[in-house]
Amino acid sequence: MARSNPPIEHAERALLLMSRLQRWAAASVQANQLSGELSLRQLTMLYAIQRGISSPGLLARRLMVTPAVITGMLDRLERQGYVRREPEPDDRRRLRMVLTEAGLAVSEHVRKALTGELAAQFASASAAELKELGHALELMERALGALEQHAPSSTDEGLEDEEGRPTRRRRVPAASSGRKK
Repeated sequence: MARSNPPIEHAERALLLMSRLQRWAAASVQANQLSGELSLRQLTMLYAIQRGISSPGLLARRLMVTPAVITGMLDRLERQGYVRREPEPDDRRRLRMVLTEAGLAVSEHVRKALTGELAAQFASASAAELKELGHALELMERALGALEQHAPSSTDEGLEDEEGRPTRRRRVPAASSGRKK
């Protein structure tokens, strides 16, 4: 008889639920035309910028895509009037991303719509169930916070391009020293 391992079972279930939640959010955004021409990944980028992640490098790590993908997405979002690049106040050589009024409006509209749909599903839960859910979400936040602290950030292994295809950084051979062996 196989022994139960609750941490592993809960981790597997959490991963499946997060995947389902992401698929539902993407389908809901598309079906309800909540964002106009923006993809869920672009909306995620707007939301990350709104939450204070303003450097392209940090955005790439958060979205698990290459910096080149972020640059392309930011170019499009800037052309569409949702973000603008500004010099970083502490280091004018660096740029930070800032939402425009249009970017903030679409980000808030989608967030409120998705939150409302999900909250409607929780409305029939008892007070005890909602309290239990709150505790579970707190545990999940702590676990994800700990995982993010230890996440590799100097590699592009396991990243995706804008269409979600796996990609890797190409390794460039070291320059020859000019000496023959």
